[in-house]
Amino acid sequence: MDADDAKSDVILAAAVAVIGPAVIGFVSRLPLVPQTGVLAGVLAIVWLALLTLLVPLWLARYRGDGTAAFGLRATSGPVAVAGAPGPAGASLLLAAPAVVAGAVSLVVLGAGPLTVVLGRLGPAFWSADGLLGLGLAVLEVLVLIAGAFVLVGFLSVRSRDGFPRSPDTSLTELVRTFGLGAVGVALLTGLVRLATGASVVLLVLHLLALVAILLLTDRLVPGGVSVPRTTVVAPLLIILLLQVFSAGGLFGGGVLLGLHRGALAAGVVIAIAALGATRRGSGVAFALVVAVHWWPTCLSPLPGAGGLC
Repeated sequence: MDADDAKSDVILAAAVAVIGPAVIGFVSRLPLVPQTGVLAGVLAIVWLALLTLLVPLWLARYRGDGTAAFGLRATSGPVAVAGAPGPAGASLLLAAPAVVAGAVSLVVLGAGPLTVVLGRLGPAFWSADGLLGLGLAVLEVLVLIAGAFVLVGFLSVRSRDGFPRSPDTSLTELVRTFGLGAVGVALLTGLVRLATGASVVLLVLHLLALVAILLLTDRLVPGGVSVPRTTVVAPLLIILLLQVFSAGGLFGGGVLLGLHRGALAAGVVIAIAALGATRRGSGVAFALVVAVHWWPTCLSPLPGAGGLC
């Protein structure tokens, strides 16, 4: 793909994802827009799909890239497949830390066994809205999963193609360097948030999950791989900006919360970006994306996931 086209795709997708929530927030406050009820829930899901899915899917179709635009093809990366475990085992192994963090977090909050299993669907299952509320909750989870996977995968692939002058760097080095930085930011911002009443247990659970995801990603990435630095850096910065602006922006008091959410989300972002640059493909990270949205964790790249933060 032409580098200028790829670069313009990154800019457009990032602009919609980062600036879009402010526009939608303004529109949502208009008098005729429903604020509560079923219609409000449907609109929230539609807004989320527009911000995360519309531009990447449209551009992938327009460029004729298909699933390769999201790092899904076996030949999406320039390198050989890493060693054992196989794709299915690797996918489940990578998702395990998020599953444990999500389930244990609900147990700590006093949720019952069925709610722990149902995760994000639990409140809708017990609500008075019946099947309609449960259906909306299922649809929201599906859009969150698809939106996070498609947006991050698209930004990573296009950033790899759109900045050819970005120096090639060891993929393992990128995972370790920016992973360590994300853990440090998550720890520091988490400690500050403890002073405002945040839960120590939940902070520890999410930090451990983040570290585990990064270590497993490092294990799954083959050695001797070099990719443009923007492959990992660009989606990380964009998701960080998305989290900060969605939390209130620089002048809305959302910097601390946005930095904390963005740092915790780095595990998912780095996993999708790094594995999408190998012949394993980003599909190995799909179970991880499902796990961080099935349970209301703080590990999602999307602020619409809400979670426990």
